[in-house]
Amino acid sequence: MPVETDDDLMIFLNADEFGVVASYVSRADNAEPKPITGHFDDEGSNWNPSRWNGTEYQMQMGASITSSGPTFLCRTSDLLKGGRKGEKLTIKDRSGVEQEYRIEDKRPDGTGLSLLLLMAND
Repeated sequence: MPVETDDDLMIFLNADEFGVVASYVSRADNAEPKPITGHFDDEGSNWNPSRWNGTEYQMQMGASITSSGPTFLCRTSDLLKGGRKGEKLTIKDRSGVEQEYRIEDKRPDGTGLSLLLLMAND
């Protein structure tokens, strides 16, 4: 069974085709921003469950909410210590507007890629 190298993985993340280049800042002391390439997906919902009380029955039973938020798929090797909660990514959208995100969680897939779950850093 072949194993992909970092160069092989970069084929899937090509910024000239469907990837983006983000600026990654580690929590390490004196960390400089580092450009990393990946897939950015911002199809998530920003619905705040605290604004809706629901019915009395739902409040007693504990209504459950599942949603997705912005994510960034990149090579794990591009992240210092595999990426840590609180580290920052600045991503420029298609209209040229930059948005800063912080990493809330990471999900390494075991093949050399990690899915970073992001939260807008407003």
